[in-house]
Amino acid sequence: MLDYLVQFQINVFALGILLSLYLFMRTTKLRTFTNRLLRWIIYATAASIVLEPLTWIFDGMMFPGAYFLEYSTNFMLFLVGPIIAGLLLSYVDYRIFNDARRIHSRVYYQQASIMTFLILVYNIFNPIYFQVNRDSNSFNSGPLKEIHYGVLAFSYLFMMYFLVRHWKKITKKEVLIYAICFLTPILGMVVQMFDSKLHFSWTSIVIGLFMVYIFLETMPSDEDYLTKLYNRRSYETELSYLVRSRKPFGILIFDLNDFKEINDEHGHHKGDEVLLHFANALSHVFSKEGLASRLGGDEFAVILRGNQDHVETHINKVKTYLQKTEDAVLKSLTFSYGFEKHYMDMSMDDLYKQADQKMYLQKKLSKKEKNLPEGMAEGL
Repeated sequence: MLDYLVQFQINVFALGILLSLYLFMRTTKLRTFTNRLLRWIIYATAASIVLEPLTWIFDGMMFPGAYFLEYSTNFMLFLVGPIIAGLLLSYVDYRIFNDARRIHSRVYYQQASIMTFLILVYNIFNPIYFQVNRDSNSFNSGPLKEIHYGVLAFSYLFMMYFLVRHWKKITKKEVLIYAICFLTPILGMVVQMFDSKLHFSWTSIVIGLFMVYIFLETMPSDEDYLTKLYNRRSYETELSYLVRSRKPFGILIFDLNDFKEINDEHGHHKGDEVLLHFANALSHVFSKEGLASRLGGDEFAVILRGNQDHVETHINKVKTYLQKTEDAVLKSLTFSYGFEKHYMDMSMDDLYKQADQKMYLQKKLSKKEKNLPEGMAEGL
């Protein structure tokens, strides 16, 4: 038994990490779809880490039931790989689109698992992936075993393609974490192909899971969950830094016009679309010259660093971007804004109040124009 512990010590270590993650997840009262997916991934990964050494332990052993144990553990080990891959992709998909129905409709990306299961059933009668000799109870690879590794590699490469395709919808931090999460299993498989005693194929998945849980599930996020802009905490942190550093900057405060009416008339789902559309406009226009944030509700802010001589140009670009849609509600979206440049004797609160007051005056004027007859409004 001690020899097995030494040989599979990395599996024991990885299993300990998974147990720790699971216990930490059980301490929270918050139940989310991402937490449920992560628990399933932990269960499947733990199963693979336990099954792998069992296939080695039962190999060559001769006792009643040994053949069944050797065959069944290998059967399940072949099956669990695509299951984990599908669950990982489901997690990333939900983080990007926040739509559980989308995951359900895609069967949790388990198409490769279903195909693998059918092949393994066929394998019982006509070994193509593996076989176990009944006389010696020894494992032997089948002639088409490489197809299984190809399916696994394709699954993780498809995840990378999925990530590249939708990378603009998530933060750079998430892209990096997911890339590591997807690449480490591939590297683990390559290492184990050269030396089967280096059990990195399944244990490498634990690295990605650990990073996902620590950096995405537990650490406070610096972004707004809906719009993927920076949140109020990030806005205040950046503002505090610029005030202390005495660097030139200014702030733009935005508020959407008639947002309550849009929610009341078209529903909150359309309201979310409006917020996302406006957030995308800010992100597109200010990505290089400022930090765009959602302060809450339909209130947004942009911190403009350095030269602020082109504020009106930026505003016009935002208006132009908002028109790039066929959706009538989104296309009719308007906003009010206020800009204030920071001076050395101004506090963060004073700066915000000045910009907010200008925004409020513009909003008041906008409502006044809206209530005037069309000809008089144009005259103003």
